[in-house]
Amino acid sequence: MQDLCLRTNLGCPEKRAGMEISMISVCVFILVAAILPYFCGCMLKCLIKDKSIGLIHTYMVGFVGLWMLFAIVQIPLKIFNAGLNIMAVAYLFVLAVLIAAGCVFADKKRLRHLLEKNIRFERQNAGTYALMAVMIAGIAAQIAVAVIIHENVVYENDYVTARAMQIYTDGRYNGGINPFTGQNTDGMPFGMIMSCSAEFVAVISYIFRTTPLTVANLYIPLVIIPVVYMSYYIMSFVLFKNKNHRYMFLTALSLLSVFSNYSLRPKESLWNLMLINSWNPDVMACSILAVLALYYAITTIRAEIKWHDAELEAGSEKADAAYRNVVRNKSIFSSKRVYLTATLCALCFTSVYGIIISTIMCAGVFGCYYVANYGRNGMHIRSYAASFVPCIVYIAACVIYSAATHNMGSAAGFWNKYAGYISGMFVNDFMTNMYLVITILAIVYIAMKKNNSGKILFVYITAITFLIVVLNPLTYLILGVIAPEYCSVTFWIIPFNAAVAYAAVDIICGISGNRPRITVCCICALMVVMIVAFMPVYGNNFAWQRTRNPDKISDETKQICRIIGDDGQDKNVIALNELCSSLRMSDQGIKLYYYTDNGYAVDDDRDMYVYLNQDEPYLQGIVQNAKRAGYNYVIFRKGVLDPNWSSVQYHIWPVGSTDNYDVYSIGYF
Repeated sequence: MQDLCLRTNLGCPEKRAGMEISMISVCVFILVAAILPYFCGCMLKCLIKDKSIGLIHTYMVGFVGLWMLFAIVQIPLKIFNAGLNIMAVAYLFVLAVLIAAGCVFADKKRLRHLLEKNIRFERQNAGTYALMAVMIAGIAAQIAVAVIIHENVVYENDYVTARAMQIYTDGRYNGGINPFTGQNTDGMPFGMIMSCSAEFVAVISYIFRTTPLTVANLYIPLVIIPVVYMSYYIMSFVLFKNKNHRYMFLTALSLLSVFSNYSLRPKESLWNLMLINSWNPDVMACSILAVLALYYAITTIRAEIKWHDAELEAGSEKADAAYRNVVRNKSIFSSKRVYLTATLCALCFTSVYGIIISTIMCAGVFGCYYVANYGRNGMHIRSYAASFVPCIVYIAACVIYSAATHNMGSAAGFWNKYAGYISGMFVNDFMTNMYLVITILAIVYIAMKKNNSGKILFVYITAITFLIVVLNPLTYLILGVIAPEYCSVTFWIIPFNAAVAYAAVDIICGISGNRPRITVCCICALMVVMIVAFMPVYGNNFAWQRTRNPDKISDETKQICRIIGDDGQDKNVIALNELCSSLRMSDQGIKLYYYTDNGYAVDDDRDMYVYLNQDEPYLQGIVQNAKRAGYNYVIFRKGVLDPNWSSVQYHIWPVGSTDNYDVYSIGYF
């Protein structure tokens, strides 16, 4: 019976207890993630005297505030290489102190009003409930996909989880170790000091006593994916006045984000990142913070224009009413500006790419509105521009640091690289014209509408962003110096799915005339069209595989790690390309000779990748280089070598096998 329990992992008290503890931990995490940001948002609104009341907006204010607080706390601790326990305790302590101070100094009556007002639910009509049900079902489906689906191409090359695993295993931040290979590196880049995504995952892992991979693949999607739709719901306030139209917009957006995954290559699709690894900082930057920054930029300028108009009318016959408008609009403008500055600062701690692109997009908002209102006198431009000071300082520091450390010899053939980037974006990234054609048609439809609230966002700002960011060689050059890996994904920031969803809602509203039955039929027809348009036959259906483990590490990889660990030598390993990431994720004690696709290698050795991954491994070169660098194990595909012949000829000895791989120990004589 005991053997049966061990084989099946069912019916054993220890196994059941572990599952219960895991579920309790997940439930506690969800509860904290739901309550804490909302409570902090209420206090922040009280402190800045923001009179707006909204459950989702209040939650997002607290969410951004908590993210910024962690980012600020972790910087000095990271510089002084503090322990993970100190980082977690310091964050919780500072958070507790600020909450206590907020409770003391905040207006008690106002705070109680905020806390109580938003938890009162108003009755809605049947159509609204139906739309909300479809929207929630779509979001739940995306969370399920993010949790149970594993995609190798993206997952194996992510820095966040690799660094989080390194921090969690070492118990402290060690910027001198390459998280992909375990080898020593030179110092800590400037971008790593500001970025806090990996540290956040490691701290959450420490607090909830689980591995970073489980946090990244199970805990984070439960929060990040709903927060993505919260940010778009807030954005919908500048697009729609009708509440049902906002729910329709989110419903269409959720359907698009599911089915458009088949249309783009996984590595170049932001929505794929959200579903496959939602803990990626670019998801936070592009799908949450950038959307909020655009919303605050638009509403800040609108509030500023109203403030200016009220000031001009203050001397008229309706002086008293005009004066009240001046005071009210000035207060709204001040709170919006605070939110905009905070969101842009949060971007600085999330992604270099995100802050550069978002700054340009918010500048596009500035250009659109001020050109449209050209001729006004006394506009408070400086107040709006002051929100961008942290971004400009951060970008300047990145450029100076990168220019000082960058090898400019790599800029040779810049125009050829730029031309390859442009052609590759349209030829390779958009594997089917279906997705691109639908998006272009949606934008053209929005542009043709005379009175359309989405024209500024989806036509003017999208066009400005596309010309200044995606096609601009100067932006390509700057990103090539600061963050070369982002050069090929600059179009992530353009809201493709949001534009299509907005056009779909506008068409449905025009057809149905806000009649519930016709609206439901139109939404069903839209879902059918999306399923057909984005079927795998039209695009590149990348290799999804289901995983039952929250950490998404295969049992075979864990078995290889056990074989190496039981053999007792130093875990210096030469592994096949497809095993590099999973081995390091499973056992941080392993040190790799090279990493996937030879991105990193000992002494910049570019030959070992070819020696090992070809159909017939070049044993002489592998063994000679391994002995020179002091590596003890090499992993081959199963059955490639004759163990007797290789042991005699090259002194490599079989120590274990799995279903697909053979592990050999390298003999030293």
